[in-house]
Amino acid sequence: MANTQPDQHFDLCIEDNNRNHQTDEITTKRLIVRRGQDFKICLRKSINGVSELKRESIIFVTEPGTQKLHQYGRKKVFGLSSSNTKNDWKASVLREDKAVIQINIFPPSDAIIGLHSLNLQISDVQQTRNISLGEFVILFNAWCPEDAVFLQNQEERKEYVMNENGFIFVGNAEYISKVSWNFGQFDEDIVDICLKLLDESLESHKNELQDYTKRNDPVYISRVLSAMINCNDDNGVMYGKWDGNYDDGTSPTSWSGSCSILRLWYSSRFRPVRYGQCWVFAAVLCTALRCLGIPARVVTNFESAHDTDGNLTMDEYYDITGKMISTNRRDSVWNYHVWNECWMERRDLPAGYNGWQALDATPQETSNGIYCCGPAPVKAIKEGDINLKYDCPFIFAEVNADIVQWIVPNKTSAPERVYQDSSKIGKHISTKAVGTNGRMDITSNYKYDEGSEKERVVFKKALEMRNKPNTGNQVPEDKPAPNPPPSKPGVKLRLKLKESPVFGQDVQLIVLLTNLTSSRKQVNIHLNVQAIENNGTQMNVVCQKDDLLDLKPSSERSAGYLVPYSLYKTSLTESNLLKVSAVGEVTDTKEKILAERNVTLDSPALKIEKPENAILRTPCRVTIRFVNPLPEELRKCKLFMEGNGLVMGTIDRGLGSLKSGNSFTIHVDLIPYKKGKKTLQVLFTSDKIKNIKENLDIDVSP
Repeated sequence: MANTQPDQHFDLCIEDNNRNHQTDEITTKRLIVRRGQDFKICLRKSINGVSELKRESIIFVTEPGTQKLHQYGRKKVFGLSSSNTKNDWKASVLREDKAVIQINIFPPSDAIIGLHSLNLQISDVQQTRNISLGEFVILFNAWCPEDAVFLQNQEERKEYVMNENGFIFVGNAEYISKVSWNFGQFDEDIVDICLKLLDESLESHKNELQDYTKRNDPVYISRVLSAMINCNDDNGVMYGKWDGNYDDGTSPTSWSGSCSILRLWYSSRFRPVRYGQCWVFAAVLCTALRCLGIPARVVTNFESAHDTDGNLTMDEYYDITGKMISTNRRDSVWNYHVWNECWMERRDLPAGYNGWQALDATPQETSNGIYCCGPAPVKAIKEGDINLKYDCPFIFAEVNADIVQWIVPNKTSAPERVYQDSSKIGKHISTKAVGTNGRMDITSNYKYDEGSEKERVVFKKALEMRNKPNTGNQVPEDKPAPNPPPSKPGVKLRLKLKESPVFGQDVQLIVLLTNLTSSRKQVNIHLNVQAIENNGTQMNVVCQKDDLLDLKPSSERSAGYLVPYSLYKTSLTESNLLKVSAVGEVTDTKEKILAERNVTLDSPALKIEKPENAILRTPCRVTIRFVNPLPEELRKCKLFMEGNGLVMGTIDRGLGSLKSGNSFTIHVDLIPYKKGKKTLQVLFTSDKIKNIKENLDIDVSP
């Protein structure tokens, strides 16, 4: 039997309890338990003036840990019992000897999560004594079958609750890359910060007691966190910004972990951190969800629609030069968009919608007046059941909207529809695979195969539901009249890359023309290259090219075009994205054809060498190398390093300047403070190359 500490009358058995509740990664200094699972305490029989503690005199009281909630009397009072009930707090004797009673305390599987206090009342005929046993934290429990967040598969629990490191997929549908991220949900201070997110929410400030009583519901908690990760309505964690100007803060691409962001927010007394974009919002939300015990993962949707008017159609407009032009409509197609999924039962919905729920902290549109999104059952998105809460119509459009492209010949001409596609939106929906660093494609979770009869049936079902007169979802007509789709083109136009481009190198484009007729054709080609942001915002025009190409009957012809580094280097944003558009005009028929693609320029390589051995609390050395690939000098070179279990906080190294073709090699001594597989994130930045990232997995031995 465990003994109480020599100088105390009780022992909360913190190390044993935290290990049994999978919270010892957070701390072994204070009690953190998961609901629906016993934890043990030991009481001396001679305690607080009582010479012989009797079972029948023992009463326990739990209260909210926040002092201002005590006024509402929200406490649980319970004595020792041998009952097997699992729907309320209870205590039972585990073992007993002459000096000590060991007791199991059971928080029910629907207990309110957060900070609590535990008190002991000892009652006899003479008096009642009250003894404070201390504070403890309750989390959701993915290991408990009765908890709404129960996840049966052990490997999935390791990935979606316990994994402190991961990858986020970025790039574009033709070129998917990944960045590593340090979620760090088990850093000791992060649990307090995540609970503070709940305290600072609009819901808590509006009605503190009502908010507290709902904190047993993962649907409610996830929705509150979705609102609190952005700051659009409250003292949330981050500002979102997409205009490329981040001089008064930190560029979204500079972050590589959640902990530094959450700590900045907390230490500044809840002033929003500058700046984030979709993958940063999603990563920080993933940290908060996993920290509080809700299984969560980060999901990337390539070619993601932002449908502001709810008509499930995205319209893109191009002028005759191939330049994408803005309209009064706010619809846009994001190169990629990142959100979260959290795992839970939906006890608030009809049967059949348990499991993964889509949740989005990026402030795009309001939901019930607040910038949050979800949780929406992924199953409901796939089946077109967009009448279910929360925000199913918006998420359905993100993965399933149809796209229509228009050419505007001049200011006085009506737009001409040249292309309509039901398969372009929602490509390669991706998340990190369980137990590996690979990519798992989960597109089939969100929709049936593109072009299949079932997919079109679901789309029609959703469209009809959006347009029902009694729903208030009628679609405004603010776009040109939908003239019939163009007839089958006589000439086909495509765009290709000669090779995957790297920042600092010239981009080599290939225009492919196919003559589908038996007549000779001439085609005027107008090629336009623009810098864009990830959310589709058009930035500077890099270059425009015009050409006249002859096509023999039933033949194909290609033409190459160069976009020099000297042209794009001053226009490119930190997203490293170019939109290439080509408009073709067939001279004899006046037929117009369009091709476009987004091009992601890859970053130059940063190399990290693994140490020979990594032992807990023992210095180990990593080596980092970089070669300047640009035809010019790099200035203001800096290196940043962070990694849960490897680096306390962030390492910041100034490196000065680096001439073209030159390299640097630096050695960094780390002192690992957690055992197991840990990930080091390294970021290199300079005046001309921004935010090159690389990561290294390091196995730390005890």
